[in-house]
Formats: sequence, C-alpha cells, structure tokens
Amino acid sequence: MRLKGAVVVITGASSGIGEATALAFAKRKANLVLGARRMEALNAVAQKCRERGAPEVTVRRLDVGLRADARAFVAAALRDHERIDVLVNNAGLGWMGRMHEMPEEKIDELVATNVKGVITTTQAALPSMLERRKGVIINVSSVLGYRAAPYSAVYSATKHAVVGFSHGLRGELSGTGVKVCVVYPASTETEFFNETEAPIGPQYPAWWVANAIVRTARFPRRDVMMLPYRAVHLVEPMFGGLLDHAMGETRRARSPHLAGTNLPQPETTSARPPGAPPASGRS
Repeated sequence: MRLKGAVVVITGASSGIGEATALAFAKRKANLVLGARRMEALNAVAQKCRERGAPEVTVRRLDVGLRADARAFVAAALRDHERIDVLVNNAGLGWMGRMHEMPEEKIDELVATNVKGVITTTQAALPSMLERRKGVIINVSSVLGYRAAPYSAVYSATKHAVVGFSHGLRGELSGTGVKVCVVYPASTETEFFNETEAPIGPQYPAWWVANAIVRTARFPRRDVMMLPYRAVHLVEPMFGGLLDHAMGETRRARSPHLAGTNLPQPETTSARPPGAPPASGRS
C-alpha cells in the first residue's frame, strides 16, 4: 500500500507504541486520525506529527473499552476522510500479580479494552473497507499472545483472544481485498511497565515496533513477530510446560512479593465445633 496521503487511524496514540507509530506514519506523509484517553498528551503527539510532515492530523478522546466511544471514533474518521486505509488497533492495558488477588473491575477493564475495543473498532471500519475492497487492519497483540506468562494470566488471555479474532477474520475476508495482520511486540520501552513489574528479557525501543507496523501496512502479512521470540514460538509445542515453570521461577526470583504465602487456606473441620461457621482467613 502507498502510504503517502493514506488515511491511518490509530488507537492508544498518546504514548508508547501508539505515539511512535503515529510519528512513523507522519514521516511518510500519511493523514492521521489519533485516539486516546489523555487529550493533553494526544495533542502533543499530534503537533509532533504535523512537524514530521503529516498533511492532516485529527484527534479525538477515545476509550475503546466503551463501545459508543469506539464506534464514534471510527464514524468521525469516516466522516472527515470518507475512507480508512489503515486501522491500527494499538490501545491496551496490562496488569501483573497473583490471579486470586486481581480485582474484578480490573479483569473487566482489560477484557473491555484489549478485546472488545479491537472488535468494536474493526466492526465499525469494515463496511467501508469492504465497499472499497481495500484496507489493512493491524491488531497489536504481544508475544504473550502465543506464549502466556505467569502472573499475567488475564492479560495473556486477552492477547490470545486478539490473535484468534484476527486469524479467524483474516480467513473470513479472504478475497475481499481487506487484510488483517497481527503484530507481536516483545517487551517495549514504554509507560506500560509503570503499571506492572519489570519485564523479563530485553526491551525494544518503541520506534522498532512502530517501524514493523509501518512495514506491515505497506506489505501486509498474517503475523509479524519480534526476534528472538520467533524461536520461542517454534519450540512452544515441545517445551511449553518447562517454559511455564521457568518463567514462573524467574518472576518470583525477581519479585519476591509474588511468592508470598498469603494464599487461601484449605478449610479444616477436625477442630470445628458442631454448628460453628467454617474457618477462613489468610496466614
């Protein structure tokens, strides 16, 4: 796809991979539609994009976890530009900790943002793309989308869901001219880890992932994985269980509080008087 003059829509564009991706497309003279929850940061990114050469940049406050927000964001892009050439579903949230301590509202937030947001924006953009028989949808997953990590079970599940959704939709759209691609960033130097523990393994700069996204828009591919994680993907069927154990031990060693002893205790009945309530509590 020729990027000069293309209409590129990016969610989660106020920082990190989203910001780097917006700047990378701006350098190639694409028209940008940027969405994020933090308007001050988003406006700053938009100004940088204009300085980099983007002919037109529009911004809109967006919480993709809210269906109405996500649909309105895509509708505004179509109203202003009459088409969407590239949709980059980048917005995402993370959480790391022991599963039994994860707040229910945080589970709901991750599923709404990381999964439902991708589905809603894609569904809203598809009719226009199908009518034109042209368009590229790039869903930003994670290496955890194929190699789940201990203490990030729900986050890993949401990224697996993005991969499953993308692959299923890609087959559904075969022959329509609309391409669906998945990019799997490894640990990236962004604000993401302000909300979680330090990552395992090397960190990539955000511009590295952004360049991969731009290349994917130009030359759409089903899956774009960061090295050296391609090798992990290949050995997963044989050594997945060993990797689960090794990653769990590594995270417990680096973050001792994850190996705490305050686990739910099994109920004991031998010392409970008849009619007394079950024992409960944490050690």
